[in-house]
Amino acid sequence: MKQMVSILLRKEDDTLVRLTGLLYRRGYLVESLSVVPDRQIGHSRVTAVVSSQRAAPRQLVNYVSKLVDVVEAKLEPCEA
Repeated sequence: MKQMVSILLRKEDDTLVRLTGLLYRRGYLVESLSVVPDRQIGHSRVTAVVSSQRAAPRQLVNYVSKLVDVVEAKLEPCEA
């Protein structure tokens, strides 16, 4: 099942590494990853399309929200 999640994070040296590591450890296959600066200074917006056979969509948001530098995480409609 494909899922798209939009994540607002504070820019820190290892934030993106910890995010992708979490996705890997939880069994998500990253199909697309986009990182752009956000309007808020010191923040980035990450949009990730991931697939997993095991986890429910809301579970992904719960996992990501627990990371220290995550300000907001939400599911987006995913076409395909």
